[in-house]
Amino acid sequence: MSLIIAQKYSKALLEVAQDSQQLEPVLAEVAAFNQVIQSTDLQAFLTDVAYSDDKKHQVIESLQNVSSDIFKNFLDVLVKNQRMTLLPLIIKEIRHQADSLFKISDVEVTSVIALSDAQLSKLETTIKRKFDLNEVTIKNTIDTSILGGVIINARGKIIDASIKSQLNKIAKTII
Repeated sequence: MSLIIAQKYSKALLEVAQDSQQLEPVLAEVAAFNQVIQSTDLQAFLTDVAYSDDKKHQVIESLQNVSSDIFKNFLDVLVKNQRMTLLPLIIKEIRHQADSLFKISDVEVTSVIALSDAQLSKLETTIKRKFDLNEVTIKNTIDTSILGGVIINARGKIIDASIKSQLNKIAKTII
């Protein structure tokens, strides 16, 4: 349920930012705000019931003083609807939806050995074409249990071209 709520808030913020042609500045604000949350105890403070709502509002207002109107209104809505506890999840969803909008993805490639720069470059081109992406960040993970080949995990889709999975398929057809 929380994920659905986070998706709705993040979609709303991105739509408003896009309609007002402020998408990139708002995304930069979200990233900066996320860094503040990560480097401080702000999230713990905002979710702690020991602190009054007035104190929480004061902190949010101080953050709003350095924010754009769009982001100020977004924070206001979160405070009024008592959704500050979902803020980390909402920020994660904003990034996820923005990545989808700009066709950007982190891709995990699992192989038996570390791939060379040439192999990664060729793989990057293939992944961009296959998954309709503009920008790809590849993380090469080593797993000797796959025996050979690669497993590509991008945008929630997995392409398993490992020797282990091929051998398992053959074994299932034989048995």
